[in-house]
Amino acid sequence: MICPACNKSIQGKNNRCERCGEDLTVYKKVYMMSNRYYNEGLEKSKVRDLSGAVVILKKSLELNKRNTDARNLLGLIYYEMGESVAALSEWVISKHFQQENNDADRYMELVQSNPTRLENLNQTTKRYNAALLSAKQGNEDLAIIQLKKVTNLNPHFVKALQLLALLYMKTGEMEKALKNLTKASKIDVSNTTTLRYLKELSDLTSGPEEDGKPERKEERRVTAEPVTFTHAAYKEDKPNIWPFVNLIIGIAVGILGAVFLIVPTVGDKYQNKYNNQINDNNAAVNKWQQEYNSLQKEKETQDAKIEDLNKQIKDLNGSQLDDTIYDQLLKTGTLYINELQKSGSNIDYLAVASEFAKIKSDKFDKPEAQALYNEIKQAIGTNASAALYEEGHNQYLARKYDEALSNLTSAYELDDTNVSAVYFIARSYHQLGKYDDAKKYYNLVIDKFPDSWRVSSAKEKLSSIQ
Repeated sequence: MICPACNKSIQGKNNRCERCGEDLTVYKKVYMMSNRYYNEGLEKSKVRDLSGAVVILKKSLELNKRNTDARNLLGLIYYEMGESVAALSEWVISKHFQQENNDADRYMELVQSNPTRLENLNQTTKRYNAALLSAKQGNEDLAIIQLKKVTNLNPHFVKALQLLALLYMKTGEMEKALKNLTKASKIDVSNTTTLRYLKELSDLTSGPEEDGKPERKEERRVTAEPVTFTHAAYKEDKPNIWPFVNLIIGIAVGILGAVFLIVPTVGDKYQNKYNNQINDNNAAVNKWQQEYNSLQKEKETQDAKIEDLNKQIKDLNGSQLDDTIYDQLLKTGTLYINELQKSGSNIDYLAVASEFAKIKSDKFDKPEAQALYNEIKQAIGTNASAALYEEGHNQYLARKYDEALSNLTSAYELDDTNVSAVYFIARSYHQLGKYDDAKKYYNLVIDKFPDSWRVSSAKEKLSSIQ
């Protein structure tokens, strides 16, 4: 299981992440429910209830998007139903969440290793979309021709079989429709669309019920009576120009109404839009200006630090010092100055902390050297301690306890409030069988950090070696 807070692997049955302290009780229940849905989806896929399996597996992924087993199975089902694009999408996402030992690698390799097969899959998707468009436009004959090519290239494309059957039903070719629906039902036995089409086809082919009794037609008598037409005298109509006059007046009134009512409204709309755009641009400029000012101040602060450190290094170089004692201090100071040239997120605090840990400050006999040492320690402090703790914790998980002790001890020296570093120092000694040292640091956690959640674990481990 992966901790959702720090993305680190959780070992054993702990209900709390050892690294960040996140309570995992709820997460474990969610993960268990996700796995349960995965198992249900697997059972449905085994009996070819593919559409039902898709619904269940999507629920599994809603609970745990990192469930690569469920995602890989969903991809396989999509592939079996002829939806290769959806299948590859699921496998790519699965690969993103699990880089190593992932079955998605094998599935994608099988699909992509055959260029001809891959090209056919791409063509089926394009032709299916073209056929769907033709069907919507009422061109059934062209759609049927395209769908035949699709089903020949990919006989398991369920949606193509369903659409082809629907078009055959519309054109009255019921036997061909039944044939395609039967193929679709063999691929996905519980597909509701296929079952609905089969029900409709059954209703169409059964026809209306006959009761065997001939209908009696009502006989009607029609009597013809002579009709006399009267002829009025011919009179030529005079042309009437008023309808044309009224039409012209109506058009004129409409144009005037548009000018006085619509045009001002449209003009106001575009004016408001223009004003809003100006306001948005001004707000963006102000935001950028503030960010620039903030970065400028940060740069000035960093420049001041660099200038001060350079001055101290220069003073040390000018003093009569033993190079073997101060070389490491000067090297660390120079490295830190170089790192300060980078942006805050790119500073390699681990590299600086590793060099800083090699300084033997107890041998300093010059106040300038001690001052530079203290300034570097204060500057890198918390960030370097966190970087060293991260490295040490990873080494602890890899069972490299000696290397872990070195980094964790340095982390604690840089930040004496780092309770996690102290706890894993104790755990490393414990794993190495150095119980006296382990007791010392367990007691340090209990006495110095009484409010920490690490205390209960420290007491439990301490009682096991006393």
